[in-house]
Amino acid sequence: MTAPPDDGPTWGRLDKLLLAGIGLRTLYGLAMLPLIPLLIATRPLLLTLLSGSTVAEVALGVEVRTGDVPWLLAVAAAVPLWLATDWLYWLAGRRWGDRALERLSRGNDARSAQRIDRTHRAMQRLGPVGVVLAKAIPVPPQLIYAVAGAGGMRLGVFLALNLLGVTLAAAVVITLGYAVGEQAVALIDVFQRYAALTTGVVVALLLVVWLVRRRRAGLSAPSPE
Repeated sequence: MTAPPDDGPTWGRLDKLLLAGIGLRTLYGLAMLPLIPLLIATRPLLLTLLSGSTVAEVALGVEVRTGDVPWLLAVAAAVPLWLATDWLYWLAGRRWGDRALERLSRGNDARSAQRIDRTHRAMQRLGPVGVVLAKAIPVPPQLIYAVAGAGGMRLGVFLALNLLGVTLAAAVVITLGYAVGEQAVALIDVFQRYAALTTGVVVALLLVVWLVRRRRAGLSAPSPE
């Protein structure tokens, strides 16, 4: 989760709600990980709707090929989650400026600075089109959205460009799944076989990190007199 950009006088209720929204979106993404191996081969349409997962979109493309799901419905299922949450990062950039980029980059090290610089340069070259191509640019799309907000892009414009971008990205991935066909089915079977183990390892690591932080917090707390 992110941390507040500063503790100045402008840090108000809306900022706290925004911070909570971004944190909940991050937790939701982690909570969706166990669903991928469970639903990837049997309910790719539901998985796509719930998680927006790229691998789910590929599997959904296979179902489009077999005639089980219409292409337009498949593309439509990939849009709502992103459209409902991407504006949070636009608002973070609008309110917090470059401090939002530092927080969304998860650190202040040299690699984060380079990532932020690449994002700025990409948006300078592409302008509003950068929002449409956010998922194709080699930086986290959240940074693109935050730069758009910091640059003064209006919310209505951002939402329209975001809708176009996520729709195009979903259409491309689902169409690739359709084109690959049987080979995609084989890849999905392999993914399903190992994804459960990978997901278990990730969840276990997250639990260990949480326990370690809680233990450190307990050790650093002052003892009662």
